[in-house]
Amino acid sequence: MSLLFQYKPLRDIKPEDPFFDSLRLDYEGFDAWYKRKADEGRKAFVLYGQQGLLAFIFLKSEIDERIEDVEPPLEPCRRLKVGTLKIEAHQTKLGERVLKIIFDQAILYGFEEIYLTSFPKHTSLIKLLETYGFQQIGRKGGELVLARSMTSYSGDIRYDYPRFSLDRRAFLLAVMPKYHTRLFPDSILNNEQYQSKELIQDCSHTNSIRKVYISWNKEVATLKEGDLLAIYRMSDQQAPAHYRSVVTSICTVSEVRAKECWKNCEEFLKDVFPFTVFSREELTDFYQKQNFYVIHMLYNCALSDRVTRKSLIEEARIDGQLRWGFLHLTNEQFKYILDKGNVSKGLIVD
Repeated sequence: MSLLFQYKPLRDIKPEDPFFDSLRLDYEGFDAWYKRKADEGRKAFVLYGQQGLLAFIFLKSEIDERIEDVEPPLEPCRRLKVGTLKIEAHQTKLGERVLKIIFDQAILYGFEEIYLTSFPKHTSLIKLLETYGFQQIGRKGGELVLARSMTSYSGDIRYDYPRFSLDRRAFLLAVMPKYHTRLFPDSILNNEQYQSKELIQDCSHTNSIRKVYISWNKEVATLKEGDLLAIYRMSDQQAPAHYRSVVTSICTVSEVRAKECWKNCEEFLKDVFPFTVFSREELTDFYQKQNFYVIHMLYNCALSDRVTRKSLIEEARIDGQLRWGFLHLTNEQFKYILDKGNVSKGLIVD
């Protein structure tokens, strides 16, 4: 089971934890800063593992402020600053989970830009940030200033993430419940967050950006980079499928590879295992079966409101007589899913 991020007051997070030692070394006055923010009642996203803290994210709104303490100064806009960020891990997926939280907050509160500072020695973090569109725009003392626009559009699915263009092909991809639970952990949006002035956690706190799904449907081989997927959770048989089968999430295809792309099972495991929720035993079992296709995708968002099979048939006019394992969606049908699912307009480019 995925570890959950928590949004906690700083006063409830022990600053004497050894996790913060490296921040003390890098930033003179860290303890005074921490106490001041804790006294102000500020909060941070934190993730705990068996050995203690694994991640700490402190976010700050800088709306219509000219940022003078960097060179060159940043002109005013609706800006989200990643004030303090530390990840205690040697895996990319935790870094992606942290990055997704930051992106989700930016979308939720309509920020136009995200920025942070980082010492050049943090090469893995900088590489991850650059993969998702951050660029070095200046310096702050010995640190690099990296920023990412949340309003421009490049056409690159990673640089634009989590936003996506409707000028793409769209498909419905069915996922069995037992796999869906691990790929897209169930979560609920708290409607009160839209009235909150604080930065608070939204529904995708357990999810990383990259997902891998394995399909035996040869039609998925037609998928191309940039295609959009409406993830359809099949019925768990606890009630009629009209109500239990629902669209839950939106993803963007980054790559599709057929079984013959790997010479043997070891190559397959080496390539796929780091990015999937499946165990080595499950993947080995998959490999020993008939031909399959590996879909690499970026997880853009969860739908605030699930879209049922009933509404897809009656309102979106998707043919209920067809097999819904993999279906092409018209632009109107995909837009219906976005509207019915209450997907944030901030995620949609056009």
